Amino acid sequence: MKPLPLLALALAACSTLPDTVGEAAPDGKVFFLEEINDRPVGYTASIQFLNSGRVQGSGPCNRFGAQQTAPLPWVQIENIAATKRGCAELEVESTFFAALERMDFSEVGVTTLLLTNTRGESMVFRTR
Repeated sequence: MKPLPLLALALAACSTLPDTVGEAAPDGKVFFLEEINDRPVGYTASIQFLNSGRVQGSGPCNRFGAQQTAPLPWVQIENIAATKRGCAELEVESTFFAALERMDFSEVGVTTLLLTNTRGESMVFRTR
């Protein structure tokens, strides 16, 4: 047997796959919400997953931070803490935060992030 194929096989076995959404998402990418449950949203909201297990982003009114430690393909966004600025879109912001907390699964692409749950709910995000 030739040593080169064995070396390639050994290196492949040692390669690490991403463990969390933060490790799988393109480094530093911000994803912007486009749809909740197959319906386009009429406001701006974003999310960014960090390698540290932290999540940050913004709703239509406030910036937020949260924890996400579930391994792929799962996602568990919890302990959302947001700034306290008021605006006319506080109700849709509350809907956005509640939807994030209900998500169970994630699929990360180069420009797309899909969050879903076992109840059939979904959130589609894209980079700009």
